[in-house]
Amino acid sequence: MAARHLLSPAVRYHLSKHAVDPVSVTGTGPKGRILKGDVLQFLSGGQAVPSATITALPTPSTNGMSSAAAKKEKPTIHIPKPVFKDIPNSGMRSTIARRLTQSKSTIPHSYMSVDCPLDEVSKVRNKLKAEGRSASVNDFIVEAVASAFVRVPEVNVRWENEQAIPLDSVDVGVAVATDSGLIVPIVFGAHRLNVLQISQTVKELAGKARDRTLKPHEYQGGSISVSNLGMFGITNFTAIINPPQASILAVGGSQLQPSEEGSGVRTVFTVTFCYDSRAIGDEAAAAFLNAMRRNLELTQLPLGL
Repeated sequence: MAARHLLSPAVRYHLSKHAVDPVSVTGTGPKGRILKGDVLQFLSGGQAVPSATITALPTPSTNGMSSAAAKKEKPTIHIPKPVFKDIPNSGMRSTIARRLTQSKSTIPHSYMSVDCPLDEVSKVRNKLKAEGRSASVNDFIVEAVASAFVRVPEVNVRWENEQAIPLDSVDVGVAVATDSGLIVPIVFGAHRLNVLQISQTVKELAGKARDRTLKPHEYQGGSISVSNLGMFGITNFTAIINPPQASILAVGGSQLQPSEEGSGVRTVFTVTFCYDSRAIGDEAAAAFLNAMRRNLELTQLPLGL
């Protein structure tokens, strides 16, 4: 057995640190003295024999309430399980979802926006009201769009068989919100109608849409759609093209702007022309927006009124 007083400080440190009994270590120093290397060799290749047995403290039992903390039981929190109700899609919603997903994933959408004046439209609407007639802002927009499509025929196209197909008639779809979803009945030959005729047609189509009595030919095809969210306080947005059409006009709400003359204010609204860049070029898109804006600036009473 190695005498305690023969152990160097380094040896004592390692024996104490690792709880090793000196008897377990074979000394290689003079007269069997334990050296530091002997201890390290033992630790790396042998198994330390603890000089004292260490007993783990028992875990406090909450059953016995052995401490003040244990006496305070945590309150049980009951979280109600959320209740969900799956509502199956109607046939119309499923069709809309499928077609718009296909449109957004396969049609390269491009966007172009412009501010359009509303002051002249408001004046004409007031004159119509004085005559006992009415037309909405959206009716004037449909009229302006149809006229602009005639002026810029490059935008009155449809993309089919990897080519732009020109259309003979300007048929404008008007988005109508129903309980079953959004549907777009079409004002056929809109370029041949005045604003009052367009207004009457749109009212009839919207009524059929909400009553679910639209015939397929009344909402299939078309040159362009008009989607107006201005009445919901939306200033501008982009829309998804409704195939087989090659474009859609997103109409925002009106807002005041300083007039171009520098004195006073004017009322404008923002429209965004969303178009299939395969079928409609940027120059044609810009020409259409300028023509439509010009039509709104020169709004007049329908002939014969």
